[in-house]
Amino acid sequence: MWCRNILRSRTICNNPAIFTYLQCLTSNSFKNVTLKLPARHLVASNTRECTIGDVIDQWSHRFESEGIPEPVESIEHIVAHIIGTKKIIDILNVRNDPLNASQIEKLESLCECRLSRMPVQYIIGEWDFRDITVKLVPPIFIPRPETEILVDFVLKRLSSLRADSYEVLEIGCGSGAISLALAHACKKIKCTAIDASPHACDLTTINRSKLNLTEQVAVIHATLKSDASIEVLDSLHDASDMSLNSRQFDFVVSNPPYVPTKKIQGLQPEIRIYEDLRALDGGDDGLKVIKPLLKYAAKVLKPGGCLFVEVDPTHLEYIQFFTNKYTDLKLQHVHTYKDFCNNDRFVEVMKLA
Repeated sequence: MWCRNILRSRTICNNPAIFTYLQCLTSNSFKNVTLKLPARHLVASNTRECTIGDVIDQWSHRFESEGIPEPVESIEHIVAHIIGTKKIIDILNVRNDPLNASQIEKLESLCECRLSRMPVQYIIGEWDFRDITVKLVPPIFIPRPETEILVDFVLKRLSSLRADSYEVLEIGCGSGAISLALAHACKKIKCTAIDASPHACDLTTINRSKLNLTEQVAVIHATLKSDASIEVLDSLHDASDMSLNSRQFDFVVSNPPYVPTKKIQGLQPEIRIYEDLRALDGGDDGLKVIKPLLKYAAKVLKPGGCLFVEVDPTHLEYIQFFTNKYTDLKLQHVHTYKDFCNNDRFVEVMKLA
């Protein structure tokens, strides 16, 4: 459903290769579809056997010459997808293996998508996140590797509580990666995952079923409003009659939009063109969602419960200011954690008794 909406509305479909790719996604028969592209795009030679090593060398040079980020990694992921392995390291052992005509044709089609700056995650249709694999389709936000750190810190804090069960709310679930990784790691966790996008909720539901986590993860089409309340937008998923404004949770976790609007145009084409910018745009100061999130967490967290949120490094000062000023909310900044680049990225805030 979401792909059909993209086909109708997104400007990326002005590119014939991408339009064809998305049509394949909506047909539910992508694996059996061969994408046709002009012969001028073909790199492999038709006069001799083409090996995996040849393809990697040729396309990595082509990607590099056209300014594609991570050219070698890009083609290795695509080749791994074509030959049916998820581990790039396996490619080293099969560089001399030949590719048949069908594989070469499909590979060239997917490489054309990469030349159009489509992220590899969308091209191959899935991505690993911590110890799970989630299906991905444009424009649903692609989970980043550093967000795995957020999951690790939640699990670490959770293990210190030694309770029989834990209620976790994720605000802005996207593909469902955070909630599903948490539930997959600990059977005591019950997650409620919400998102303002119905397409994100659909994708989270699909990933939930693939991972057999239906009993642990509820998916609700809902949005956090500026007045720090949550509005359920429809009951197509697991909304039932629960009120998200009166329930109590052990943890609230979120990777909200936090990029200041003025910085959006400076993002890579892979992000600007293909991903849903609503999942990134945090308003003038990047705090459009984080401000009501703090107030909402103060209402629904149990005493001793924690909010874990991914932020821009510049937001730490505001969060510390907020928790110090609004003492009636009984929130305390506990810790700020670094990302892979040593930036302040993850904030832990506790609800006091």
